[in-house]
Amino acid sequence: MSSKNPTPSVDEIYGLISLVTRESENSQRVLTAKSVDITNPVDINVYAAKRGMNWKKELQRLNEDFPVVVFSKTYCPYSRKAKQLLQAYELSPPPKIIEVDLREDAAQLKTVLTRLTRRSTFPNILLRGKSIGGSDDLHALHNANALRDMFQEAGVDVNGDFM
Repeated sequence: MSSKNPTPSVDEIYGLISLVTRESENSQRVLTAKSVDITNPVDINVYAAKRGMNWKKELQRLNEDFPVVVFSKTYCPYSRKAKQLLQAYELSPPPKIIEVDLREDAAQLKTVLTRLTRRSTFPNILLRGKSIGGSDDLHALHNANALRDMFQEAGVDVNGDFM
């Protein structure tokens, strides 16, 4: 059976990134919809801003505009420490910070993020859709002089001077 609009081959994490980077209150209602079972893989089109969204273009846009996404909590000292280190790197484009505790879908967002990244704690730092860990992981990469190279290989400009 063929389909005119086959499901695009895009990792679900990009659907989530697309959802949380939209400046729309409606985006916070997607994960709280009773018809969406967030404990299992969610069809990428559930995350779409509009019907028939071109996920290939959206994936490219997300990787260009938001290559670094930090899922954080405003009151978390580990989140604060990670954001301070990232700020010192003076990344361009800058990290997109998602303050999970300020969203009405915080519990659902945590559930989906845990399922997709296998990390249930905050912060959860994504580089081009892959979790590189939390604050301790970020600092370990920094201390091993590996973080700058990771950012640069991902196409993120590093303007901070650590030498």
